[in-house]
Amino acid sequence: MASKRIEPPEGLLANLKEGQSWNYQHGYVQSKINKAQKEALLADFFTSGKESLTFLKEQSKAGVAVPPYATFRLWVVVKEVNASGDSTKINPPIAIPNTPDAIKAEIARLQGAYKKSLQSKIERLKCDIEKMTQDLQEAEKELEEIPA
Repeated sequence: MASKRIEPPEGLLANLKEGQSWNYQHGYVQSKINKAQKEALLADFFTSGKESLTFLKEQSKAGVAVPPYATFRLWVVVKEVNASGDSTKINPPIAIPNTPDAIKAEIARLQGAYKKSLQSKIERLKCDIEKMTQDLQEAEKELEEIPA
């Protein structure tokens, strides 16, 4: 499946600062950042509880320097592995719940993960709707400017 290309808002590219670029795959301004900015960004991400792409887009809109999405995801994985102290495993082994309380806890965890996934999907769809609405308005405006 080919990823869609998200075009930047009109005039944005002309106003980018040195070291900034538009992320056409995910639709936000990305920047080259230094180690201190990286650590602060990761700390904010881990306390935010948000999905990484949503977090990056929000930070970018707020004027915070953010890296490309793939770079950020790599940083997150490395940070998680380093925090666990085990460089051989990224995901811990799955424990099979064997008591009613453990089963209830696992169900609650899965429901929470599903809810988070749906919230992320809703955010992506809202962004898509916003982009399509903007495209529609631009096309309607362009159509109105064409003489009859």
